[in-house]
Amino acid sequence: MRKVNLFGLEFWSAAHVDVIAQDVISRKDYPSGKLPLMVTPNVDQIVKLERKNNAALKMALSDAYWILPDGQPIVALSKLKYGSRQGLEARLTGSDFFPSIWKLLKKESDEKVLFIIPTEELGLSFVKERENTEFFAPPFFDLSNEQEKAEVLKAIVEKVVSFKPSYIFLGLGFPKQENIVLEIYAKAYSKGDDYPKTFLLGASYEFYFGEKKRAPKIWQKLGLEFVHRLFSEPRRMFKRYIIDDSAFLRLAIMELRRKSS
Repeated sequence: MRKVNLFGLEFWSAAHVDVIAQDVISRKDYPSGKLPLMVTPNVDQIVKLERKNNAALKMALSDAYWILPDGQPIVALSKLKYGSRQGLEARLTGSDFFPSIWKLLKKESDEKVLFIIPTEELGLSFVKERENTEFFAPPFFDLSNEQEKAEVLKAIVEKVVSFKPSYIFLGLGFPKQENIVLEIYAKAYSKGDDYPKTFLLGASYEFYFGEKKRAPKIWQKLGLEFVHRLFSEPRRMFKRYIIDDSAFLRLAIMELRRKSS
């Protein structure tokens, strides 16, 4: 594996998510300043992270050890900037990565795994599949409501402290899961060596059990899953994909103009 720098983030380049999953299981140490954290930015998240109000969040997430390119436009941009051989080898999605790592973790029954996910039903499904697995399904909360946020974050930190997981999987969407993991690191642990391996994988857990449907395989291979989601949830996705994410073109041009590193 190797890394490719785009938008100030060090993306892993690999042929398949299985390679990343094997590294996750075997990894015992990390370069100085890096967190045992996985983020999988797509076009929408890149656009949001480049906004001024998310500058501190982007800086914190840039310390994640595993940053995967979950978007075909990101892969294409890397090839334009660095060439076909030095660009990103393939799109590595969180939704593809999760089944791979979960299969390996089911063999590692001694490791404690914690899911922080939207529903109790989803959590119970994972508990049935594997020993030493627990979950926490927080009530809905608004990040802009300081009281709601504080109450939920306190409950999550208490769960982490009491259970002491080796792996934490979060699936509450951007930017809630990002804020939660930073709170966990800050409040539940005293030093970096204690941090659990943590994964911000959005709706991957719902895709795993079929609670949400992914695009057909051919659309996935072409990097057109966003089109499938747009047709599936037009009211919710139109503004995100058609209006907000049009800013990616400007960001891509700026990235191409930056010196390669």
